[in-house]
Amino acid sequence: MFSKKVTPFTCIIISMLVFILTFVGVNANRSVAEKAVLNQYRDYYSDHIKVASDDQVNYQKLTEILDFIDKNYVNEYDKAVLWDNVFRTISFSLGDKYSFYFNKEENAQQQSSANGTFVGIGVRVTYHESINGIYIYGVVEGSPAYNAGIQKGDIIIATDSVTFKDGNYRELLNSISGKVGSSVTLKVLRQGKELSFTANRAVVNNENVLYQKLNDGIAYICIYSFYDTTFASQFTTAISKAQADGCTKYIFDLRNNSGGYLEQVCKSLDILLPKGTIINIVEAGKTSVIESDENCITSQGMVVLCNGETASAAELFTAALRDYKLAKIVGETTYGKGSMQTQLTLSDGGMFKITTAYYNPPSNLSYDGIGVNPDYTVAIPKEWEGKFYIMPMEEDTQLNKAISILNSTN
Repeated sequence: MFSKKVTPFTCIIISMLVFILTFVGVNANRSVAEKAVLNQYRDYYSDHIKVASDDQVNYQKLTEILDFIDKNYVNEYDKAVLWDNVFRTISFSLGDKYSFYFNKEENAQQQSSANGTFVGIGVRVTYHESINGIYIYGVVEGSPAYNAGIQKGDIIIATDSVTFKDGNYRELLNSISGKVGSSVTLKVLRQGKELSFTANRAVVNNENVLYQKLNDGIAYICIYSFYDTTFASQFTTAISKAQADGCTKYIFDLRNNSGGYLEQVCKSLDILLPKGTIINIVEAGKTSVIESDENCITSQGMVVLCNGETASAAELFTAALRDYKLAKIVGETTYGKGSMQTQLTLSDGGMFKITTAYYNPPSNLSYDGIGVNPDYTVAIPKEWEGKFYIMPMEEDTQLNKAISILNSTN
């Protein structure tokens, strides 16, 4: 049996509709224009009563189902998991692959990454079946791993609790993590020699921008992600180091960069772009623009490296430099995500995120669902497909094409 309770919201709407209908009835002599306005209000609140009524039925159905489970389900179940799945289903039902629900624990982990910190030893790792261990392709400067002597190119084969074997990559990776202050011993292979290092786990700052000076005054700046509230300062530091080293040409590597925060990518583009539009934000019923100021670096040439995993804010970065004719694009067509999400922090610490806008580059040509096409289509060698972070620079065809373009620039 359905409950006969009515929500306060429904009561308010019903009261307002009764008032309006009464008002229309006792003012039969009003003008046609006045009656039209009153009819609009009547129709508006009638529609809202129907929505409120439908919602009341659905809330009641949910209550009936949960009560039925609680009283009759024969097995034990976790109510927290049940509710998490209910909220996840709501996000999935929007039909938008960029809308998500995170519970309290998941959201805390997300926020930790967003704040530019994580607990660990400070290594960037990858795995491929051809490697008998976990390959370290980056070590954060000043991190526990860096201080212990662990280097890029080392292959982790064991910790003090887990030894690598087929199928346990995730278990080995998880054993590296732990509480702040605790220690972990790693066995690594370095050029075929087995070495052992002990590092104390700590809060580590994410290193999302990697600068390296190449020959001929070329600065190679690899951008891993814009998902970091400290990204803009990292990017500014990288540009400053490049200028101090006398670099006048730039390669921005955004391959496998999944995007990040709009504010951070706009701050970085403001350093590179002249005065004008950075982004056009298209929301429901309105469009707004974010602009760069007139201060920007001078350069003799820029190249952006991208691939099919270059997405969202990374695509905006790529397209903006293209639209201002500041950079050539090398690689493969990007992912094609030109939408923006807004998150609601829930009362229990969870988070619900939905798509709230689309953003277009300075040209205002949307790349959502299309991607950004390169000026030079270049694939990486087949033998390195799926092993991107292991690929030596000398065999990186996309990077070498970028260097060739800049070396031919006067």
